[in-house]
Amino acid sequence: MSDLENARRIWRLCQACAATVRGAKPPSPAYADRTARLLFGTAAQESNLTWERQRTPRFEGKVGGFSKWQVEPGSVDASLAYLRERPDVLARATEWLFADPHAPVAWPDLIPMDALLWALRLDDNDKIGVLFSRLHYFRVHDPIPESLADQAAYWKHWYNTPAGSGTVEEYLANWNRYCRESANA
Repeated sequence: MSDLENARRIWRLCQACAATVRGAKPPSPAYADRTARLLFGTAAQESNLTWERQRTPRFEGKVGGFSKWQVEPGSVDASLAYLRERPDVLARATEWLFADPHAPVAWPDLIPMDALLWALRLDDNDKIGVLFSRLHYFRVHDPIPESLADQAAYWKHWYNTPAGSGTVEEYLANWNRYCRESANA
């Protein structure tokens, strides 16, 4: 698969996740688009739409980021707790992740953390990665901003954190390099 085909595949996943994994009220088309763009930009910044595992300190460890969205174990754990508190979000997340109306909504309690982290390491296992990134942002009370520059600042504040090594400028450069063509097609 070419880099452009991969980017378009990831963009479609971000769009589907943004529109489907939600609370009781469906997002407006504009808000779903902003959410998808933020998820897409996050993957571009965190992994250049390529890496499944932050390789330090070790591939098989529990430290560092997992999936193209580089979600960390603490964020996965907090997202699972959030799902347990929000059955409406859990039902939609389950339906979207498994694409099976019979998938059990008890999966957050059935799949051990080690298994989730291994699933996040698998090449092109991007549905679970974008889901946990979406859930991370879902826990933020501030709405996702409209402009790309404001989304870059939102990513820096809520995802990378002020102590993280990423910058707003780097996010914008990676968006232009990896996302622009696919998201604006």
